[in-house]
Amino acid sequence: MKRLSTLLLSVLIFLTVLPAQAHGGGGGWHGGGYGSGHGYVHQGGGYRHGWVGPVLGAALVGSVIYAANTPRYVAAPPMVVAQPPLYPSRVAYFCGTTQQYYPNVPSCDVPWQPVSY
Repeated sequence: MKRLSTLLLSVLIFLTVLPAQAHGGGGGWHGGGYGSGHGYVHQGGGYRHGWVGPVLGAALVGSVIYAANTPRYVAAPPMVVAQPPLYPSRVAYFCGTTQQYYPNVPSCDVPWQPVSY
């Protein structure tokens, strides 16, 4: 929708600038040559700027075409996965022969059994 409104606005501006430049202004520099003694005399309404309208129109149309053909990239939002907090595991070592835990028993005849709590 934004591209279409930009295009229509540019065409509207182009259509208003073009007729104003079509009529042009009269005048220019006129006068005698080197031998006339009058020098160059300015007559009429000034310089003709007949190139301004087409240049502005081409710039507007070109910018609209460029904007319409520029690809739009939409980046997906980053996916955030919350991981559960990692608490330190609490483990006690149990000796099956003495039926007690480390450090109450400094050694065990069988392998220690890790017990989480």
